[in-house]
Amino acid sequence: MRLIIIFSMLLCAYNLNAQNTKSITAEIDEYLNSAHKAYKFNGVALVYHKNELLLNKGYGYSQIAEKVPNSTETKFPILSITKTITASIILKLQDEKKLSVKDKLNKYFPEYPNGSKISIHHLITHSSGIYNYTTDVGIEDSILVNNPVSKDFVVNYFKDKPLGFKPGKYYSYNNSGYFLLGLIIEKVTGKQYETVVREYLFEPFKMSNSGFDFNGLPKNEKAQGYQFWNQKETISYKHYDSTFAYSAGSIYSTSSDLLQWAKVVSNKQFLKPKTWELAFKPKIRNYGYGWEISKYFDKKYIKHSGGYPGFMSELIYYPNDELIIILLNNYGTYEQNVWAIGMGITSIVLGMPYDKWTIRNDNKVEVSKMQKHVGQYKSGKGRLEIKLVDDNLFLALPNSPDMRLLPENENQYFLDNFNTRFDFNNGKLVLHEHGKNIEYIKQN
Repeated sequence: MRLIIIFSMLLCAYNLNAQNTKSITAEIDEYLNSAHKAYKFNGVALVYHKNELLLNKGYGYSQIAEKVPNSTETKFPILSITKTITASIILKLQDEKKLSVKDKLNKYFPEYPNGSKISIHHLITHSSGIYNYTTDVGIEDSILVNNPVSKDFVVNYFKDKPLGFKPGKYYSYNNSGYFLLGLIIEKVTGKQYETVVREYLFEPFKMSNSGFDFNGLPKNEKAQGYQFWNQKETISYKHYDSTFAYSAGSIYSTSSDLLQWAKVVSNKQFLKPKTWELAFKPKIRNYGYGWEISKYFDKKYIKHSGGYPGFMSELIYYPNDELIIILLNNYGTYEQNVWAIGMGITSIVLGMPYDKWTIRNDNKVEVSKMQKHVGQYKSGKGRLEIKLVDDNLFLALPNSPDMRLLPENENQYFLDNFNTRFDFNNGKLVLHEHGKNIEYIKQN
């Protein structure tokens, strides 16, 4: 009888766990469907928690006009998530005593301007001061970047430009530094960067659906990128050639393949344990060696984002919560991201408040009616400022770029990239986000 009772208890516990898992998966699915309906997510999402795959599913279409659905087999550019792989190979070569992050650039390129001042450490941490070659690339330059370019062409574009600051003094996101890291990998190994990535990572960790020449893939295997996708318009955008982004952002992959890479990271494979600790330790601002390290509320995460017209990506790893979130999205333009989608998924899995997405309309409001909301607001120790610039309201926060508030009406506003609402009422501001209301009082 006792064995039957114990077995029954175990079975009940198993069924309860299965129900909880199903409930969380259904909740994530409902949340992502709300994001898709609100034109905030169109792609593939993967959620892996405590060694269990909660969700791996496509939303929307890889080819919108033809209504071809996104699926877990769809290949996407991972964009700057490529940097996590480039940085890890550099650290692997250091583990193998083939280089050091202390090495100066002139060791590998004797004629490089200021090469004696710039180290590999500076390149990996975006603190070199080298001119960022993608700064000058806009939508009008698509003809150039959509075709193969030589490595010399790219390097010659930025190498003779003056440093923006003394190496190591500031953080400034820099694709040129990661382009040079790829060249250093080639110098040290005597092989093409792409070959090294395949031999070191893709082949041993079974990432068979990952590669470099995204534009060369058959149409039925990949997602089409869309610069704009909303209620008003859908505009496609041709992706850059892999030679243009190279070791800064040329890799394509699938959600399942990226999970393999995330498991390598979370299980601390490939590199020595102390090397992973080194990679995950912030060096300048909140950036380590190829990873951004910060917190969502009190939850520590290690992540990297990617973005370019047509695509957005996120790989998020919460080490203390054993949670991995992968988002591959085939629409977007400059200044957009899917980090807000990742925050919502995090809240669902870890039992925190969140909001589903709804469609919000940007309406015209008279400047005189917006003017009355301008000022300083306070809530406990929290402070924020509402500014009026060029007939638009902006949210100003310390150490952050100003963010435009889009009006639904004269008293209600929202942020384009975040699921946040601002309600103004007689000197009060109620900020609603992450399922909570925070009341701010306007200061005279």
